[in-house]
Amino acid sequence: MAQGPRRGGRKGQSYTATPKLRSYDVPPASAVTVTRADGTVEVVPAQKPQATKKPARRRGPLVCAKCGYPIDGKAVRSTESWMKGKPVHPGAACPRQKVKRPTKPDPASTLPRSRGGTAQPYKSPNTRAVKESAWLQVTCPRCGAGPGTRCTVRTPKGTVTGSAVPHQERPQIVRRAMAAAAAQKKAQRTAQLPG
Repeated sequence: MAQGPRRGGRKGQSYTATPKLRSYDVPPASAVTVTRADGTVEVVPAQKPQATKKPARRRGPLVCAKCGYPIDGKAVRSTESWMKGKPVHPGAACPRQKVKRPTKPDPASTLPRSRGGTAQPYKSPNTRAVKESAWLQVTCPRCGAGPGTRCTVRTPKGTVTGSAVPHQERPQIVRRAMAAAAAQKKAQRTAQLPG
């Protein structure tokens, strides 16, 4: 067998490239005489070439490019520029068109309640985990608001107002105290167990 060209690799390594011959993939159309390295001769008889079929590609139902639902019956190709040539439902409109969501939120939903909107102020996970009555009993380390008073924040105009949402550190103090009390209770229970 004829060897391909020898090519150098990294660090002086070399490999022999196997030649791309048609005879490797296609059975011979006529009898072939093969001479082996040990001197023996073999005659390979001619074989009838067999055509290999490509596996059939399974396709699902056609899907409308406008609404995304399957098309029953005959499909029409779209002429609109953004989906030209793609299948769509026949007729003017799709029977089950997707509900379009508004791109911009309702202005009232972004305004806080103090200005006539419906938006809730963002509450951190610490604030949501602790009741308001619990964090109102602790002094805020950031703004210095005493027990029973809300945290104060400075507005862009420079005035100081009370906030509906506390600073993050205030409910965190309560959560740490609750966790320490739970750990102490657990330690007492394990100490009381016989064993």
